[in-house]
Amino acid sequence: MDMLSGFLIDEESISILFSMLMGLVAGLIIAGGYVCANNRRKFSKNFVITVLLLPAIMAIIIPFIATDLKKTLSLAGVFALVRFRSIPGDSKDILYTFFAAAAGLVIGLGSYFIGFVLVFTVSVLFVLISRLWKVEDKQVLKITIPEDMNYKDVFTDIFDRYLLKYDVKNVKTSNMGTLFTISYWVLPKKDCDTKAFIDELRTRNGNLNIILENPDDQLVPVL
Repeated sequence: MDMLSGFLIDEESISILFSMLMGLVAGLIIAGGYVCANNRRKFSKNFVITVLLLPAIMAIIIPFIATDLKKTLSLAGVFALVRFRSIPGDSKDILYTFFAAAAGLVIGLGSYFIGFVLVFTVSVLFVLISRLWKVEDKQVLKITIPEDMNYKDVFTDIFDRYLLKYDVKNVKTSNMGTLFTISYWVLPKKDCDTKAFIDELRTRNGNLNIILENPDDQLVPVL
């Protein structure tokens, strides 16, 4: 009989399930705001799923540990096992993850009004700022050249045809000093043909490595 007592539905269980439902609703709003703010840019679908479910998960965990220090420390130990790796993405996603977790925490403590005020306020601000504040979509271009090539003006004519702006980010040596890797901040033109751009650079640098990537990294938890 004691083993079956865990399956009984009491008032506390109903309250926790209601908090989970409210956390799921909050997650839908948060994820919808993220998609709306980034509808003109590429974004990770996995990240959308994360911020959608995170408030519900937090909302159902918090009631179990809110009044028990030992359980709280145990949960902290579980989080300590989570490590992070970097993948291409947007650094503001880290803040959005904390926002989703905070919303789930507040809802899990039963403060539904405060939780949804937080959800609506931050989501609306996030969408407005993302839409109204135009940020240059810069990329990082890394070009490897032989040590005897003067990199200062060697790619200027190509850059002028394909880029609106470009600046040297850093220069480093590789392969025992026989090669240089120059990193540039670049802003491509709207009609830039990326393949043609890279092909011309490859012709100029002797077909050595060329990398064009987004500058921001997001932290993704990996167990």
